[in-house]
Amino acid sequence: MGRLGQDDRKDLRFGFATLFVMMASHALAETARDALFLTHLEPTELPWAYLAIAVLVGVVLRGLSALRARVPDKRRLLAGTMLAAGVVYLGLGLSVHHAPERLAYGLYAWTGLVATVLILQVWLLLEDVVTVAQAKRIFGPVAAGGVLGALVGSALADRLLAMFELDPAGLLVVAGAVLALGAWMPLGWRPSHESAESAADTGRDMRADARFVEICHHVYLRRLLLVVLLSTLAFTLGDYLFKTVVAESMPAADLPAFFARYQLVLNGLALAVQLLLSGWILRTFGVSRALYVLPVVMFGAALAVVAAPVLLPVLVLKGADGALRHSLHRTATEVLYLPLSGAVRDRAKGIIDGVGQRGGQALGALALLGAAWLGADVGHLAIGLVALTAAWAMVLVGLRQPYLQLFREGLRGGEVRGRLAELDLDALESLLAALNSEIPEEVVAALDLFERYDRVALVPRVLLHHPEPVVVVRALEVFAAHGDEGFAPPARRLLTHAEPTVRVAALRALAALEDPAELYAPFLEPNPSGEPRCPALHATALVGLATESGDDDALAAEHAGELTRLLGEGSAAVREQLALAMRAHPDRRLLPALLELAAGRERVVRRAAAQAIEALARSAPFRARPRGAAAKQRQATDVRALVDALIAQLEDGVVRPAARRALVALGREALEVLDAQLARRGDAELPRRIRRHLPRTISRFPARWAVPALMRHLADEQDGAVRYKLLRGLGRLRAAHPEVGLDERFVRERIAVTLERVVALLELQVAVEAHHRASPSLGSELLLACLQEKESNALERVFRHLHLIDPGEDLEVLWRGVRSKRPRARAAALEVLAAAPVLATLERGREALLALLEEGEPTARLELAAQALGRELLPTPYPDRLAAALRDPSDTVRSFVAHHIAELDLRELAPELAAARPTREGFVAEVMDRARKALAAPLGIQKLQGLKGGHA
Repeated sequence: MGRLGQDDRKDLRFGFATLFVMMASHALAETARDALFLTHLEPTELPWAYLAIAVLVGVVLRGLSALRARVPDKRRLLAGTMLAAGVVYLGLGLSVHHAPERLAYGLYAWTGLVATVLILQVWLLLEDVVTVAQAKRIFGPVAAGGVLGALVGSALADRLLAMFELDPAGLLVVAGAVLALGAWMPLGWRPSHESAESAADTGRDMRADARFVEICHHVYLRRLLLVVLLSTLAFTLGDYLFKTVVAESMPAADLPAFFARYQLVLNGLALAVQLLLSGWILRTFGVSRALYVLPVVMFGAALAVVAAPVLLPVLVLKGADGALRHSLHRTATEVLYLPLSGAVRDRAKGIIDGVGQRGGQALGALALLGAAWLGADVGHLAIGLVALTAAWAMVLVGLRQPYLQLFREGLRGGEVRGRLAELDLDALESLLAALNSEIPEEVVAALDLFERYDRVALVPRVLLHHPEPVVVVRALEVFAAHGDEGFAPPARRLLTHAEPTVRVAALRALAALEDPAELYAPFLEPNPSGEPRCPALHATALVGLATESGDDDALAAEHAGELTRLLGEGSAAVREQLALAMRAHPDRRLLPALLELAAGRERVVRRAAAQAIEALARSAPFRARPRGAAAKQRQATDVRALVDALIAQLEDGVVRPAARRALVALGREALEVLDAQLARRGDAELPRRIRRHLPRTISRFPARWAVPALMRHLADEQDGAVRYKLLRGLGRLRAAHPEVGLDERFVRERIAVTLERVVALLELQVAVEAHHRASPSLGSELLLACLQEKESNALERVFRHLHLIDPGEDLEVLWRGVRSKRPRARAAALEVLAAAPVLATLERGREALLALLEEGEPTARLELAAQALGRELLPTPYPDRLAAALRDPSDTVRSFVAHHIAELDLRELAPELAAARPTREGFVAEVMDRARKALAAPLGIQKLQGLKGGHA
């Protein structure tokens, strides 16, 4: 218990107490069930009871799966199931005297159903919130709670029968009361985490919506299914053999006391195994090998039954089942599910339990009925059990490799999910093998785990000779952090490595063991030409000495001149290495030099400077809250200088990712600056090449900060490209964080405005198309293409707005469907969209959107959409319609309209054209200016000279 954290204890208490209550109730009910069944019915009737359990569990699990969609809180669902099961036990206990033969079947089936469903729900709840490390710490004690509950229940049944002379019906009443009273426990549990992994993380191994066929094609899950199926067949056959021999060996009147005492002994053995052996076996032999214990023991007991079909070997057979199934075997089996993601596990485990456990029980029942029809005796059934347990063990032999393969796949992805992080024997073997991998990412991930679990001593130093620099660099970092001085000799040799990153990593690693002043001094000496002998090592040594001088400003100033010289005169390679060294040694005193590097000409230098700013922003001294007004002002000034330097880098696609990460690292203050910059208008507005990247940058900040900021700008942003980026950023945040609220009424208003915009574009498009049919021209053709593109973009904005209201609806797929060239795909997408609940919130907008998306002529779509929006379509002369289009909010539309007016030589529109001004300079402004000149020229369009070709 000493190694358990607070979160571990919280989950352990819930699992232990809940399983304790369930298994105590089940032990009481099981004693009553077996006694009643074998007293009033023959053992040959047992297969029908097994079959009934299989059918009932399949139906109930399907119903619970549907309920989980309506009741997402699994705690409430478990509490309700426990309460309902307890009430049914009470009813059966009060009514079983009236028809014991008839109710014996129902009681037997109900007991098996309750145990299966309740225990499955508890384990699914726990597996949703624990990592594999937690699982291996608490699953054993949790399972011990179930075993202890069964022990207490069996002891209570024995005492109630002996001291109070209760009959089996009275035991049922007590079982129901225990279960009903314990139903409150799930409601009082607060999990340590919402989920151990994101539901969006569906894993690399299988989709979360996997079906049974997909499980059969997945090697790991297929073997898990076979293990569950064969083990359930073996348990069913062993249970039948036990009860048949017991019924033949003793009087019916002695059965209740026998079952109570025998269950007491079995549960005591199970508790001892769980407390004394399970943890040791799991740690020593690994999960996959621990699963061999139960089939091997049952195989030996079944052989003994074949040799002598009497009571003693059958008791041993059932004893192995009772002592190991719910202790060691259950713990190891549950851990096998943990490498899977939460979504995959929920789906796959339900199928495996349904097909494996219930299917196995049904197959066992049918096999027993067939054996009875053929006249098989106990010896024949024991031979069948020998074959079953042998097949079970053979499947387990093949399970270990897929289990390890899941681990290796996690390594190849450059990360290892938390559920695979515990270094048991299997995992350790896999990690050691991964160090010899030809895939660098796998080796690095293995090194990360060795360091995380303090097993660096097991990593061979020969890894420093690995051909991949990234592996050598990571190995040096791990060895240096561990403080192992044995890596120093090979690290010194790496100071002359061909790769600069390896040389720098070796120097930094050695600095962890030696005096930096003595270590760095040789690398500060320039060569005869004045340039550093090794720019990377020179920069690392220079920055290292400047930053590791502590409060000794004199020592830091000693190297300030050299640093200043390199900043001004050094080559791009030297300046890049200075920035990389500042990333490794973040220090506020280097901020002026860092800002100078960030303003440099070379792209590689600016990217390295952005990375260094991120490291500085994440360093503890920089993040510390300043005290005093002067310190706070200095902090604000520094942050503003860094943010301004990073914003300037957003126009460069190579530097932009690093700049965004650095801005996010600077925190709330950086977001406030970005927010203010995005709101600037007029002369103070940032260049468009930078400004259009601000929304995506803001969306990288925490959703609770970013969503309100982006929503504010969505209301009044005039630039279409920036507005589109705002919508994309909001959509990404809304999909990842649907819990963050936003003003849905405002979003619906924006949808209405956008639909009005689409109708206006379509109205102009219809008019231009009619004119083009009568008098084709290049200008009308270009204007039509522009209007169609604008219509498509506006409709896409509608879908993005809808996604903000309902991020759960897959509107991206629907948008691709309605834009598909395949009629079937379009029709299917429109059908789904029409039934989408989010459209019902749009009132008239719903019909307008569906009309605009329908196939057909633009005129028909326009009339339907305008009617839905209550907009009147008036006949307007073509020149007047073009004059109105000169006031369109889109610069692009206005430029194409201006070109078309000049093409038609509509001189009466010269005043309107003269008043039309673009919101930005560039090609659009040039086109409009040339159109105005063309209308003013005596020969009109002939003076346009190349405008058509240039625009085409």
